[in-house]
Amino acid sequence: MAVTAARLEDLAAWCETTPDLEEDRQVAWRRFFAEDDPRPVRYWPGAGDRTSRLCRFLGWFMFSYELPQGDRPAARAVRALYGSDARDDVMRAVRAARYALCVVTSVLPSRAVVLELEEERFEVRDRRLSRALNANASLCAYLVPTGRRGQWLVGPGWLEWPIRIGPNMRQNLRRLQPDPLDVERLLQSRAAAEDERRSRPPQDTSLEDAVARMTAAAEAAGRSRLVMAASDWQALVLAHLEGLDAIGFNEKVAELAGPSDSVEDLDPWLQLAMNIRNATPQPDRGGKTAYELARQGS
Repeated sequence: MAVTAARLEDLAAWCETTPDLEEDRQVAWRRFFAEDDPRPVRYWPGAGDRTSRLCRFLGWFMFSYELPQGDRPAARAVRALYGSDARDDVMRAVRAARYALCVVTSVLPSRAVVLELEEERFEVRDRRLSRALNANASLCAYLVPTGRRGQWLVGPGWLEWPIRIGPNMRQNLRRLQPDPLDVERLLQSRAAAEDERRSRPPQDTSLEDAVARMTAAAEAAGRSRLVMAASDWQALVLAHLEGLDAIGFNEKVAELAGPSDSVEDLDPWLQLAMNIRNATPQPDRGGKTAYELARQGS
């Protein structure tokens, strides 16, 4: 019997809400979000809202968190929800779930995406992904086999990376596979207290100053495609401003930055680009910048 998206949603709902796991969820939540770490959190754009955080936690809790009894919540949910006719198939699926960073090789509109991890291929039947992702995007997600050859589902908390994985990185993608806890720490962008001032993202008062900062850094690093006129940067920002398309903007910046060995290498360029974005006057907001609007609301 094949595992379906509806069955996976039932398992996720049980793991999220069952009173039987309430204490375990609280312990796991503190660990996943490192709530004992006193350093301030500065989430990447789009990663800090409660829904995104809950989905990422739920995927990790279901498939990676080990309960004191030695099993995992997803397996516990299978035993609680299904009888013997479906239990074996669903149990095999949740035990085979894996966390992976893959490249999108093709998109079947309103139907599925095909992922690549070196020589492995995963066909994921998911309309949401087929609408949200483009070919050559990078996806980090829990992959769950359906029982049908080559077909997979994604668990809660999938994440599109704001980085293009080039041919050289694709050939060695296995050694770049991240741990979900490391991913969450990266998204949190914590800085040590003594480094906070030095690592604080720039906040320039004008678009021209923000572009000048990017230009100086890009020229020093040989990233010539990031050297653009203020008017070109403004056009790029405005093209991705509608709908708060931070992922699309980051993706374009990653393309302009060129090959990077890791998300950490790309992060400085994303911060400089976000400074430009936040310093760009917004026509629909009376010509005010995001920085000015934030100051008004504080």
